[in-house]
Formats: sequence, C-alpha cells, structure tokens
Amino acid sequence: MEYEYKEINIKGSKKFIEQTIAALDLIKKSKKDYFKINKYLNSIRSNKISGINLRTGVFHVGEPTAFHSLEWYAGAIVHDTHHFYLHNIKKFSWIPINYKKHEELSTKEQIRFLKVIKAPKELIKHCKEMLKTDYWLKEKRTW
Repeated sequence: MEYEYKEINIKGSKKFIEQTIAALDLIKKSKKDYFKINKYLNSIRSNKISGINLRTGVFHVGEPTAFHSLEWYAGAIVHDTHHFYLHNIKKFSWIPINYKKHEELSTKEQIRFLKVIKAPKELIKHCKEMLKTDYWLKEKRTW
C-alpha cells in the first residue's frame, strides 16, 4: 500500500502506514523537526532493517523501529532525517572516520525531540546509553 503524507510517500502494510502517520503527527509537536522532515525526507518504506538512504532521502524502517513505541519511531525519524541533513546540507559526510560524531549529533537531535514530546525518561536514557555501544556498525545492527 501507499499513502501520501504532505510531501512524504509512505509504503508498507496498512498497519505500518497507520503507525507512520501517527509518528509523523507526533512530530508536529516540534515545529523545528516537523519542518525538517517535510523538507528533507522523501519517503518512508517498510523494510527488514532501518536506515536512511543518504542519496535519496528514503527512510527504510524495520518492524522493531516502527512498532517499539510511537515515541521511539518518531524519534528515529528525527534521528535519521538529521543524518540526511548533516550529510547533504552541512556536507559532513557519512564516512567511517565520522560515524561516531554523526551518531552523536543525530542522537542529540533525537534526545532533544524526545524531551519536547515529553517521552518517557527511560527512552531518553536509552538513547544516551546507546552511544556507548557502537550500534551503528553494520555487524551490530538488529533493527
């Protein structure tokens, strides 16, 4: 199935589309983030694992990300859109030497957003702790 949400094309099951719409609606609570995702995110697609294509602005989303919680999913959209912004607008390339800093900056945006929407404190703490794990390395990805 497909659905158009403003300028963002959503592809996936009915359940995935409904969850994505709810996450995008939650992002509306932060005007800054809502503006950014509408400007830089082209499409959100259901996939086996999550990650943004930095060339196309397509965010591929795995079920663990989409259905963990609405706050988590919305935060992931903010996080990955910030990767796109850093790579394409700020010209801070996603290359191995920059991975850690890229993740720190994108996670900082995610945490700021989670605070704006008053997400559970455990979720914010989890984001902070994740940076210690090198989760962005391909062999460690499970989402």
